[in-house]
Amino acid sequence: MRALRIRSPQDVAGGLVLVVLAAIAAWQAADLDMGRTSRMGPGYFPTVLSGLIALFGGGIALRGLRVRGDGIAPFRWRRLLPVLLAIILFSLLIRPAGLVLASVVLLLVASVAAPDFRWRGTLIFGAGLILFAVILFPILLGLPLSIWPRF
Repeated sequence: MRALRIRSPQDVAGGLVLVVLAAIAAWQAADLDMGRTSRMGPGYFPTVLSGLIALFGGGIALRGLRVRGDGIAPFRWRRLLPVLLAIILFSLLIRPAGLVLASVVLLLVASVAAPDFRWRGTLIFGAGLILFAVILFPILLGLPLSIWPRF
């Protein structure tokens, strides 16, 4: 019997992180009503999505056992901190500033983390992303989100 060798530590670690995050999401959604495929309850989508993420994570981890790949990259705080700050600012701004302005702040602050940051690409991507969010969440899904600030 051959010993189990990790050929791509980055793939194995990343896949296992996805499996753990999916398990946490499924655990959090466990109390929600699943419903049926024809009439989905609030727990249906999070449960199915967490299952798919766990499958992908498991596949990535197994691939790391078979295919040679990169070692685990060093942790870069300079890339993580702007993303965390952007998420915190978005959560604080979404109600008073509205979806559009909170998304603009999210996009600009998180963009600082990108090593190949370009204004033009960021603004084009951001405009499309914000338009998609405005159409999807308050309009199509009817979520009670203000699009613009409330005065």
